[in-house]
Amino acid sequence: MAALKLIFSSILFLCVLQLHAQKHPVFFAGFEGYRHTDFEDNSFGKFSVGSQIYQIKFFAPEIGFDYGGGTLPERTVFGEDFTIQDPRKGLLRQRFKFSVFTLNPKLKFGEEDAYITFSPKYHIGRLMGEAAYLVYSGDNNRYIGVKESEEAKIRTSFWSFAIGFEGIQISPRYWFALSIHYTLVDANEVWNTMEFSTQDAFMQSASTPTIGLGLRFYYNPFASKND
Repeated sequence: MAALKLIFSSILFLCVLQLHAQKHPVFFAGFEGYRHTDFEDNSFGKFSVGSQIYQIKFFAPEIGFDYGGGTLPERTVFGEDFTIQDPRKGLLRQRFKFSVFTLNPKLKFGEEDAYITFSPKYHIGRLMGEAAYLVYSGDNNRYIGVKESEEAKIRTSFWSFAIGFEGIQISPRYWFALSIHYTLVDANEVWNTMEFSTQDAFMQSASTPTIGLGLRFYYNPFASKND
């Protein structure tokens, strides 16, 4: 929380100090995909929307909202073994989702059509977890019901870091950005608060901090020849 207050205070101070340099906000929407072998199809992702508030030389802070998550592959509900040795003993399905507000004191170096960016982004919001103990039906090798399910929601905060290229311009109003991300979101924070009542059946842990790629689309509705 102290880090959040520091970032917010710094952005507010610079807004007031350099108000004459703030022309207008620029809006963005984007998607980030993260590869991790613990997850189904080896990936999870998130969508983001927000605004670059202003730019003073190389300083271009952003605020935004992120929504994302992923699903673990089905695995045995008993023991630490991540492989399915005997499906008749039951399967475990786990998901996580997060919805967070973001503060990003982004730094931009270069010219208007070719910026190199660095983004230390702070996230604060909600982390949600779901888990289901699937019941084996017997003859037809299908799981037709849920024996037990658990859901939990907690407050969370975490950092992510990105290095990218911004300025793939379509027009003065529209441009793209590509970036490499490292996120520290930890789904175990919510899964560790959940448990099944069935003896010896329990949640599995998975490491979610990992590297991913991001694509963003920027829109400047106030663009003019003076920008």
